[in-house]
Amino acid sequence: MKTFLLSLLVLAALCGTAMAREVNVNGLWRGSLYGSDLQARVEQDGHNVKAEVVVHAMTGETNVYHVVGAIFNGHMYVVHGSGHVFEGDAKGDAIRGVLTTKGGSKLELEATRVPLKPGGKSPAAAGSSASGPATKASRRPG
Repeated sequence: MKTFLLSLLVLAALCGTAMAREVNVNGLWRGSLYGSDLQARVEQDGHNVKAEVVVHAMTGETNVYHVVGAIFNGHMYVVHGSGHVFEGDAKGDAIRGVLTTKGGSKLELEATRVPLKPGGKSPAAAGSSASGPATKASRRPG
């Protein structure tokens, strides 16, 4: 019985240490895909992650995707309701990984964190035009 309790205590300590070191991905992230500008406003609650991803295409079209997923030790896995899946790693101010589309195409993606403005607000929250001009918009359900 002592061995069992000791094992539980060690496991709890290890889990607590891993959670304390979890990468924080809250905030605004930017990247690009085939010339299109990507922005993701990410919210993290423990291991749960959700994001609104806005894609500004070179054609002027804007598409919005809502994704949900999880992060464990910096490794992220998020999905969109249509079947797109992103899996990658967050380290410091970069997220790198692979987007697998619902059709099976694999696309390498990299995003960097947008620095906070003075006062702790992201550029979009502070009122600047973080999304840039969108002349023509179509919103996909997500």
